[in-house]
Amino acid sequence: MKKLFSSARGRFIACVAVSNLLAGLLSLFVWAPLSAHILPPEHPLAPWVPMLLAILLALPVSGFVSRLSARPLQQMLHATQAVARGDYTVRVDETAGGELGELLHSFNRMTAELGSTEMMRSDFISTFSHEFKTPIVSIRGFARRLRRGGLRPEQQNEYLDFIAAESLRLSRLASGILLLSKYEAQNLVADQAPCDLDEQLRASVLRQESRWAPRGLTFEMDLPRLRCRANAEMLGHVWDNLIGNAVKFSHDGGCIHISGRTEGEKENAFVTVTIRDEGVGIPQQALGHIFDKFYQADPARAAEGSGLGLPLVRRILDLCGGRITVQSAPGRGSTFTVTLPQGGANGTAL
Repeated sequence: MKKLFSSARGRFIACVAVSNLLAGLLSLFVWAPLSAHILPPEHPLAPWVPMLLAILLALPVSGFVSRLSARPLQQMLHATQAVARGDYTVRVDETAGGELGELLHSFNRMTAELGSTEMMRSDFISTFSHEFKTPIVSIRGFARRLRRGGLRPEQQNEYLDFIAAESLRLSRLASGILLLSKYEAQNLVADQAPCDLDEQLRASVLRQESRWAPRGLTFEMDLPRLRCRANAEMLGHVWDNLIGNAVKFSHDGGCIHISGRTEGEKENAFVTVTIRDEGVGIPQQALGHIFDKFYQADPARAAEGSGLGLPLVRRILDLCGGRITVQSAPGRGSTFTVTLPQGGANGTAL
């Protein structure tokens, strides 16, 4: 009952009921005793007088209720116009109850989300511009110096190596942005098929042999057969990024441990993959930011990556219905744990 009368419909019903009740009481206790002295019952206007009195009484009551009901809507109208002008900080009063209160609450949530999205967009554009500008400025500076001439051959080769390295960094950054944008715009996982995750992990290690072999890194693998329904290309990006990070942040001659297991039964079965290194580790204050775009916990190794690998990993796992957790401490290495539903993103049985 309380919910009904807190809504616009409830107030309208109450307005009609109160108006009719007052009109009835007015007719019964005021008009009926006076009607014989004012208009005889046989007069043609006599039946219309109570109706006229009811209308006159209902008008102020209806006007009051209408203004009361329209006030939140007028407030939201002004707020909507402010949002249309780009002001996402505007909020409306949510004290109204019923459906109107839910509408106002939804409006405030919408403006909060729009404001958050706008802030993320601005931050992304600012960071993206900075990440692109830095290597471009380096390339331009080295190219100008080479054009002026007068350099020794070893200096020329050094500058050319810088230009090649910065060009490669730009290429990786552009590829990472395009790939991340592709998966951020995607809501469903297509081309799911049964995959052997253990074979995918071994293949990812072999693809990166040129990076870890010269540094004397070794791998310890405990990988039984790990079956999972998924998009093989998407998961390939996950393993390449996680294993690549383990290689990058490991000490020379260190060991990287990769293990996996299947848990649960039938529809609730899931696959867990753990990748652990013995490298530099991640500071505690950085753990909450490692999945942010362009964030790099170790500035000394910024030139080796773009800060887009882990955000890409998390987005892919979100699409696949999985999750990722990390445990790390400086000097003790990092452990990334990936959990995936064995039936895939839509829960299809293998």
